[in-house]
Amino acid sequence: MKIPTVCFALAVLAAPASSHAGEPQTLTAQIGGVAFESGDDEITLVPIGDKFSLSASTKGAAAWPPPKTRVDRLSITCDGFADGKPLVLDHKAFERSVCDVTFQKGTKSMGGAPDAEYTLDKDSAANRFEITRANGKVYEGTFTFRLKDGKGGVDVENGRFRVEDRQL
Repeated sequence: MKIPTVCFALAVLAAPASSHAGEPQTLTAQIGGVAFESGDDEITLVPIGDKFSLSASTKGAAAWPPPKTRVDRLSITCDGFADGKPLVLDHKAFERSVCDVTFQKGTKSMGGAPDAEYTLDKDSAANRFEITRANGKVYEGTFTFRLKDGKGGVDVENGRFRVEDRQL
């Protein structure tokens, strides 16, 4: 019987490829007073030189078939990153840096415009991003931001993350 042998061989070869992650990732925050949680499959950390991009979507957004509910997305891009080292960006650093934070609320899972889109209020004293622990390619930290749109704003509070640089 060659079919079971071939299936077993494919399963053995596919198993290591699907479990490339060494550490489970999490990102949580209160955004506008509402809990936001992102899971392992919805988080991406991409450090490039002294900059990084950290993106997270609503937990379950990466599932197939895609969720029928709308998806929220938080994206943090900033400078000052040093591989394997802690980082503290307070509100003064945000005023002068090239940091950008966006939050898209209520995006359809297969694309389309979000219900609302907020950007960083660089004048807010509440803005803070901190990598408190760096262990190899795993980073842990906290964040707080004030975001705004044309109608007002939302506070991002009690933000916590544990993410891994999964680039090859």
